[in-house]
Amino acid sequence: MATIEALPTRPRKASASRRRRHLKQLPHRLHQIAPDAATVLVTPIWTDTSGPSTRHYLARALDPHGRLIRLPAGGSQRIAALLQGAYPTADWDRPHTWTAASNELTERRPMSNPEMRAAVARLTERTADLEAQLALERERNFALRVARDFADSEASGYVVRTGLVAS
Repeated sequence: MATIEALPTRPRKASASRRRRHLKQLPHRLHQIAPDAATVLVTPIWTDTSGPSTRHYLARALDPHGRLIRLPAGGSQRIAALLQGAYPTADWDRPHTWTAASNELTERRPMSNPEMRAAVARLTERTADLEAQLALERERNFALRVARDFADSEASGYVVRTGLVAS
């Protein structure tokens, strides 16, 4: 008879005092793995590669500006284990968001259609703003290159006088 290995749903169970200590130390421990993380997103992923499906967790850390923080090898699993140890009563079959400022874990819910449309509208406005800033910087760069080329040619004693009209 084959024995099936039973893996626990959560990586560790602890007493209430130990859970409080884990919760208190959580920001420091997460900072060691993902420095400057303001938000951590944890999502369960089920894989079925030829046999029973197994659940893994993907953790993504974001800095205060919303940029992704690169995690060290195994960092995603360590972050998920820390969060599960600190919040054992959370439903880990659902995606969660941990916020560093409040040290709170909230369940992420799917966005509704109006929320998605509003998010797309905000992103469209942001894209237009960034494209305008990029065009302005390109123009500035061109003006600086022209000024530098003119200064270099004048310093070498060669000045192009074509197109200059005497008044």
